[in-house]
Amino acid sequence: MAFAAGAASWLSLDRLADPALAAGNLRKCISMGGPGPMRVDDSPDDYLLWGNREFIKDSHTSWVKLWISWYDLQQELGAAPAGRVQSWDNLNSAPGGQSWLRRLDRQVKAIKTDRLGVILTLYQAFPTWANGATGVDPVGRAKPAEQKLPLDLSVNGSWGWFIAHLLARYKQGAAVNPTGPREPASGESASVTRFGNPDGAAIDALEICNEPNQIYWPQEGIAVAVAQMIKTATALSQTWGGPMVLAPATSDYPDDADIVNSRGIVSTAWEGFTKAVIRELRGFRPTVPMRWSHHNYRETRFGEAPDRSRRLARILRTARWQMGRQPIWLTEGGYNMRTLSQDPTERELQADLIAHSFLGSGHAREVYMWTQHTINDKQGNDWKGGLRDDFTWGVGPGPPRPSWYTFRDLAAWPRP
Repeated sequence: MAFAAGAASWLSLDRLADPALAAGNLRKCISMGGPGPMRVDDSPDDYLLWGNREFIKDSHTSWVKLWISWYDLQQELGAAPAGRVQSWDNLNSAPGGQSWLRRLDRQVKAIKTDRLGVILTLYQAFPTWANGATGVDPVGRAKPAEQKLPLDLSVNGSWGWFIAHLLARYKQGAAVNPTGPREPASGESASVTRFGNPDGAAIDALEICNEPNQIYWPQEGIAVAVAQMIKTATALSQTWGGPMVLAPATSDYPDDADIVNSRGIVSTAWEGFTKAVIRELRGFRPTVPMRWSHHNYRETRFGEAPDRSRRLARILRTARWQMGRQPIWLTEGGYNMRTLSQDPTERELQADLIAHSFLGSGHAREVYMWTQHTINDKQGNDWKGGLRDDFTWGVGPGPPRPSWYTFRDLAAWPRP
């Protein structure tokens, strides 16, 4: 922790020297932890519960990131549906008739009622019937079967049907649809039945993957696969009148070189991965709005903002990749205190690193958004980077950390 001790000193001085904590045009976003709010009632990451909604309002956070897990919804099928129609019919009540998407509908609707932006992100879990996995990754041996890439990433494959369902379900301007998107029965209008959800909820952006250069397997050919995901998702968004597409949600670890062992590539360095995805997209221009999403944990941990974000911006400019004035969305970040989450010095360091990263990112004109991953930490989870101590089931959230107040007071652009 030699770095942490040194960083705490100069970062605190840096923060005190800028009492306004202002970052100009930068937007704040909160990532709600994972697909827990889709799976269960009373989740610590539910937008509507535990003071989450009130904190997001008080902190002038203008975007909220929710998560969805394809694996949780359709793994039980055991085999691919016969086609898109059958897939959509299943998704409307999945899993097993429990209609878990209704939880997301209600939260998305509430976020939009509060006039905030909504990102829906696909969690890193695919049905094993879609990826053919029968065990863990044979290379890294720490990645489970559900993190293997689907075999078919085309518009007309099972992954494409899932993406199309989300685009249709959360289409902006769609009328309330009591069943969720489906094909029309006799006498019904397809323009009504194929879109919407029971709450009239709509998202602003769909993030189609999560840290593929670190989490997915196999890593061989990962850039080719992600480029195909982008092509498929943007084509489907055009077809189904969907929202902006975000990708590739790159992990900024590994940094300088791929992590390899005698069996192959375990993880792919972020810069090489980024350039490889762009090469695979040479000549491709999305027909719907798209932005480049990236995670900045290491940039935050090492107090380097906005150096890495500017490196990413140079890569995009060099490739002449045109995605608007602020193409970079930092859709996940923060500082994981791990086993030191109760150490007072470490807690202050977390707050200072968040402030330094946010303020630094505000100096990179290409960066649109900075995201804090989670409000509430959870017992049994080694991620200790939230703004509150562990949530206790049956009791509620833990007390706020110093980072709670620091993030709250960071000035940002107030609207999506």
